[in-house]
Amino acid sequence: MFLAFAAATLITCDAPAVHDGDTLRCGDERVRLYGVDAPEVARGKTPAQPFAEEARLALIALTRGHVACRFVNRDRYGRFVGKCWSTATPDVNAAVIRSGFASEYRRYSKGFYAKAEAEARAAGRGLWSSQRLPAALTRR
Repeated sequence: MFLAFAAATLITCDAPAVHDGDTLRCGDERVRLYGVDAPEVARGKTPAQPFAEEARLALIALTRGHVACRFVNRDRYGRFVGKCWSTATPDVNAAVIRSGFASEYRRYSKGFYAKAEAEARAAGRGLWSSQRLPAALTRR
């Protein structure tokens, strides 16, 4: 029984489809990266937020090889929320935040990725490359 539960809490795939900077598809499962908040891509008539495409490209680069994600929770949309790793990095979530094209979603992660975000801020990467932050990041 325990082995079946443990296996169900881990998903793996090769080169997943990437929707945006914090969401990918691994097989039939949509995976939302735990503790990561990336700018939104364009939807319908709503334009993309600044750095949305850069965030998506960063996640693509981090997930080109084999990817595995450990289950943390399900979000309100039914997505698998997970902590992921790949052949490119032992922590995809931290790496996309460290790239500067996503921020820590502190509401859920409670500071788990604070060090990665601080590193991106200090280096002035991506979202932190100017004094003006996108509105979505200042509302937390």
